[in-house]
Amino acid sequence: MVSGFIALILCMKWTGAKGVSNLTPIDFIWSIMLSEIFGNGLYDPEVKWYVVLLMILFWCGLKVLFDNILSRTDKIEKFLTGEHQLIVLDGEPLKDRLRKNRMDMQDLDEALRKQGIFSIEEVKRAYLEKDGSLTVQLKAFAEPVTKGDLNLNE
Repeated sequence: MVSGFIALILCMKWTGAKGVSNLTPIDFIWSIMLSEIFGNGLYDPEVKWYVVLLMILFWCGLKVLFDNILSRTDKIEKFLTGEHQLIVLDGEPLKDRLRKNRMDMQDLDEALRKQGIFSIEEVKRAYLEKDGSLTVQLKAFAEPVTKGDLNLNE
């Protein structure tokens, strides 16, 4: 168990694993498979520890190879991991894009409220990111005032 734990830590460092909030669907699948390899090897008495370690290393190597391929070919990356989608333009939700991303107005309103935006009319553009988060650009009238706007010196 200790050697498997160390192997998992090394694997995470080697593959440049992301935080949970930044996981793409591919990263999520990879993480689940990695835990299955380790868990099944840990609880199956017929599986030798070195086989589990080899499978973990093989799976991590496969992930590194896959990430290298994705970083070199934009079309494959967009197909497998998706890309951000514009879902609000000038205060108007783009209903076809919401439907395509399996979102409804309640989901959009909730995501906006989590960012402190209570009226969609304040939104110039909103993008649904690959990881499911929402990035919002406010209209000029709705942006918060800064010290620079007030010409205040520190």
